[in-house]
Amino acid sequence: MTDATTPAAQTGPAIQLAEVQFRWRARAPLVLDIPALTVAAGERLFLRGPSGSGKSTLLALLGGVTTPQYGTVEVLGQPLHRLGGARRDAFRADHIGYIFQMFNLIPYLSVLDNVLLPCRFSHQRAQRVAARGAARSEALHLLRRLGLDGALAARAVTELSVGQQQRVAAARALLGGPELIIADEPTSALDADHRAAVVEVLLGECAALGSTLVFVSHDRALEPLFHRALCLTELNRAGTV
Repeated sequence: MTDATTPAAQTGPAIQLAEVQFRWRARAPLVLDIPALTVAAGERLFLRGPSGSGKSTLLALLGGVTTPQYGTVEVLGQPLHRLGGARRDAFRADHIGYIFQMFNLIPYLSVLDNVLLPCRFSHQRAQRVAARGAARSEALHLLRRLGLDGALAARAVTELSVGQQQRVAAARALLGGPELIIADEPTSALDADHRAAVVEVLLGECAALGSTLVFVSHDRALEPLFHRALCLTELNRAGTV
């Protein structure tokens, strides 16, 4: 039997949902009603939809932050809908890089320490970083690729602009080469140049490592850069909420 923190060999899809229904509280309207969704291993998926269509809720299910009331959510071969909260948290730490819409940076930590957090919570990601070199060097390399000067590394994240914080969150998600990257509006606070840089790094890292990318954005100009684009309103039978 496969341990909850070890994904099955990637012979199947990275993500597979079937008859998923989710509501935030009993008897409330459904937020998500998705008959099926499959994302291939290594696929780069662009997901769009109007505000309130359930995009962030879907990403929370894929990341194991929450579970559906009905249906199945399998990620990297693991049935997240069957796992308790602690086992989902461990699985996410080991195998999923999550760029939250509100960044979720730790305000009392420096830029560098925020990027290094995955290695503190996941031995597997720490090992993967060690195979490529020192964790600190890898973190600084990612920050530079995302347009953040190394001089910023020792500063508190609260001293950075919103756009800079968004790029710190992207570096943190990529550190340790997770098999799945979930990006919830990861370029919303960026100007055109920095938006292009972040997308280039995300796509390049995922391609180099064979990672799967689920990328949510309202910017349809980015769609051609991805293998496939989906509109959540066409996928979600619950409609706009």
